[in-house]
Amino acid sequence: MLDAALAEAERIGIPECVAVVDAGGHLLAFGRTDGARTASISIALTKAISAATRKRATADEGGGDLLATIRSALAAERVTGIGGGIPLVVDDQVVGGVGVSSGTIDEDTIVARAGVAALV
Repeated sequence: MLDAALAEAERIGIPECVAVVDAGGHLLAFGRTDGARTASISIALTKAISAATRKRATADEGGGDLLATIRSALAAERVTGIGGGIPLVVDDQVVGGVGVSSGTIDEDTIVARAGVAALV
């Protein structure tokens, strides 16, 4: 999944940070393409954790306030309403999440979807 997401980021020419977590929000894999913002590392992880533990896409969380997301990431609350986090679902069970950050919300979501597509 990580490789597929990073390949999609390269394909569309957008530097990205990609985090993959298990259902409990624990980091399984992380990657960052050249040029991705270092500040986006914690945001990608927050998006993945939020999607996994809240069992829904971060875009469905509502809000989307970047400053609130940064505060949440720094405070280890790990919940966001900014798109780019998608839960990983197998047999109707959430088994983890993928989070992407450093591009626009649409770019992040495209890259996250590529990672999710590699799971199935």
